[in-house]
Amino acid sequence: MTTFYNISSVHPWNDTRFYHRQAHSILNRKVRVVHIGVENNQEPVSKQACLEVRLLPYHPKKRRWKNIYQLFRIINKERPGFIMVHDPELLILCWWLKRKKAYKSIMIYDMHENVPKIVSKKNLPKFIKWGYMKLERYLIHSCDGVVFAEETYKDDYTFLQVPCVDVYNFPKIDSKKEIRRKHDVFTMVYIGSISHVRGSMTMLHLAKDLRDVGQKFKLIIIGTGQAHFVREMSHFIKKQNLEDYVVLKGSIDFKEAFPVIQTADLGLSFLAPIPNFIGGKTTKCFEYMAAGIPFITSDFIISDIIAEEECGYQVNVENQQAILEQVLYVMNHLVEAKQKGENGKAAFRNKYNWEHEEKKLHQLLDQLEEMEV
Repeated sequence: MTTFYNISSVHPWNDTRFYHRQAHSILNRKVRVVHIGVENNQEPVSKQACLEVRLLPYHPKKRRWKNIYQLFRIINKERPGFIMVHDPELLILCWWLKRKKAYKSIMIYDMHENVPKIVSKKNLPKFIKWGYMKLERYLIHSCDGVVFAEETYKDDYTFLQVPCVDVYNFPKIDSKKEIRRKHDVFTMVYIGSISHVRGSMTMLHLAKDLRDVGQKFKLIIIGTGQAHFVREMSHFIKKQNLEDYVVLKGSIDFKEAFPVIQTADLGLSFLAPIPNFIGGKTTKCFEYMAAGIPFITSDFIISDIIAEEECGYQVNVENQQAILEQVLYVMNHLVEAKQKGENGKAAFRNKYNWEHEEKKLHQLLDQLEEMEV
């Protein structure tokens, strides 16, 4: 039986795309999957006979090389038939393994983010930015195939001569499960990483504004981020006396989070207008669609889908007053909002789901297998 290594030295082992979607989709190919990710506060319990989960220790950014070295030793010893890496730093691992002539693994890079665009906006000397671009461009040639999580990514990788495919991070959810009873008060929800660029403080300022105009509501935030930023959020909540309005749930498994989303009235996604986000298809909006709730997102995200499916609202996230007015509009037009939620759920079932995307992943793997024969 072919062994398929699905590896990350950065993502927690149960990352949604990395584990719940891709690892389990690969299992459908009747291969043995060795899934290697970073440990967290949850212990893996795999019920799949051909899925083995291994854990790497968590290291801060400057010490991640230790995990790369550990992965090299494991792979060099076991020599799987396929390797899919999920981090740009693991491209150096692919490059090193390709140098070994006796090594015949098919190597795939799943690009979660457009790192060159992120680096280009960092406050770094130009020669460092240039050096990173050149190094990544060189190392990525070691891969036999590339998966883009966003359609916009490939605009910066037109030089690639290997098979490439866009596999969007659409949800894999049984949306037919009964929706639980709604809250007695208007409830907003956010799920995802917590940071400034993902609009976490924007949501807290929205909560303050709603409280100040006398609205009754609840804001549930599901996710985690850097410890200092979570502390900043907690401090803001206490300073502004928002404890009765805002709940920071922290990181919980998506299977537990999804019922929470279903009970909400509105989903939030206030991404900042940075190059890596513009034109993207943020996953959380599709999770809101699967849950049957409308959402408000940045005015540069999935505009075409929102217009076509009539499933949400958009706003200028740099205008706090506009955000407040948009939420107040939703609160005063609940029948319209409910219809948008139902529209989104229908669109999710028909188009924007992982079952549709994994077909493209399998087509890529089939193509790579044929090329090796």
